[in-house]
Amino acid sequence: MKKLNITITLGMEVPDHWEVVKDEDGIDVIDIGDGRYLDLTFTPMMTDDNSNGAEWINDYVYDYKFADSIVEMVTEYDAILKMLTAH
Repeated sequence: MKKLNITITLGMEVPDHWEVVKDEDGIDVIDIGDGRYLDLTFTPMMTDDNSNGAEWINDYVYDYKFADSIVEMVTEYDAILKMLTAH
């Protein structure tokens, strides 16, 4: 078995009222207001066409078992959320 490391950095411009908070498990999530929270986590995307312009989806209607197996392969996960003030 091989080990694959993936580093993801995502920058976003978000509404001023969004805040990074901890959920009950101590995980950073984003309070987007109206009692809703956003967890930006790893989501496997799939396609049946690897050509330019292919449509990648995370709707595993046809193969939930495979998608679950991908998530189960994750042995480490770390996300650092930091809210920066706009200038």
